[in-house]
Amino acid sequence: MWLPQKNMFSESYQKTLRAHLNESQYITLQLLLLLLQVHRQVKLSVLASVFPHPIQYGSRLRNLQRFLNLPRLNVKLLWFPLIKYWIRQVQTGRNLNRDQRRLKRLKHHKYGY
Repeated sequence: MWLPQKNMFSESYQKTLRAHLNESQYITLQLLLLLLQVHRQVKLSVLASVFPHPIQYGSRLRNLQRFLNLPRLNVKLLWFPLIKYWIRQVQTGRNLNRDQRRLKRLKHHKYGY
């Protein structure tokens, strides 16, 4: 069976996702995101038909439904830590190029903060 690349997610995503998902759930999430990017379809029936799992279509559909209903995939537990990480990145100026950092300093100076 084909598996997605090990480094599909950034390090911060990997850390958060691996803390809350087991290995098979993590791989399933990677595969789903890859299929969404390639096929540009959000229909569960389409995703189940192209999901690379050697079981019948109906079983793939039920497995994906169960995966998407996992309590671990809730906003509070999984996505808030990622959003907090993004906000911290913007506030600290990490991952900004020289021009972006300069503009941020000018804006802070202009508005007095």
